[in-house]
Amino acid sequence: MEWRCEWCGKPHDEDDPPCDNCGHGQFEKAVVRQTDLADEGNQEATIVWACTDCGREHPKHAPPCSRCGNPTLEKQRQHVDQAELSAPGYLDLVTPRYILALGVTLAVASVVVLGLVGVLDVPGFDQGGVPGVDDVPGNATATGGVALADVEAAYVAALNEELDRADGPQLDRSDHLDEVSTFYNQRLVKTLLADGNLPEDQRVSDLLGEECRRGTPITFSDEQVTVDGSETAPELGQTLATAVVEAGFEPVRSATVVGVDVHAVDGQLFLGQFVCEA
Repeated sequence: MEWRCEWCGKPHDEDDPPCDNCGHGQFEKAVVRQTDLADEGNQEATIVWACTDCGREHPKHAPPCSRCGNPTLEKQRQHVDQAELSAPGYLDLVTPRYILALGVTLAVASVVVLGLVGVLDVPGFDQGGVPGVDDVPGNATATGGVALADVEAAYVAALNEELDRADGPQLDRSDHLDEVSTFYNQRLVKTLLADGNLPEDQRVSDLLGEECRRGTPITFSDEQVTVDGSETAPELGQTLATAVVEAGFEPVRSATVVGVDVHAVDGQLFLGQFVCEA
């Protein structure tokens, strides 16, 4: 409403007297900018009706006074400095407590993000991948100057030759099953030689996940062979394959994938592998 009755204060949409409340014949603007008066600076004025007895201000002329009952209300202009109405800026909200809370929030968020991407190992935080094993005895990468990755590749090739001669399936290497085999094999080595313990079957089954469908036969092999440090990677691979077959390894004919890990400890090779149908 931009207009109000000059006498009773009732608001109206237009400057169209008389007032339909008291019949007064003159309206005034509800808000008068003091800049129009050219003598009050950056201020605004509003009309109020003040009690001549107790000073209570009313938005319109509707006696008696709502506080003391005095029947006389006096018209007054109430000035408001625009500077007092300005909203605080963002910098006004920055307090030491706010900065501390923001720092704690950012630190927690950073830990969660680093845990998700696997940079940090957060206790009780499931990172959704195959976990690593700390403080495993021996060497996970080489033995006698021979890379164990080359031994693993030679083992899979030799194993497929053994299976072919026995009219068995041919197995393709799986990166995911390699990771699960490494996890289980290192836990086995740590259990045998240190203070570790084997993971629960359900834990291993969960790690295998979609790589091996539910209900698919899963074969795990763990063999140990002694080496003298003079063998080549193909020779070590053949030695491991022969040991596995002689131990009675017979994967089902539907088997298609294999995961392999070879770990060396003091002249012994520890083999871990999972075989299943993808």
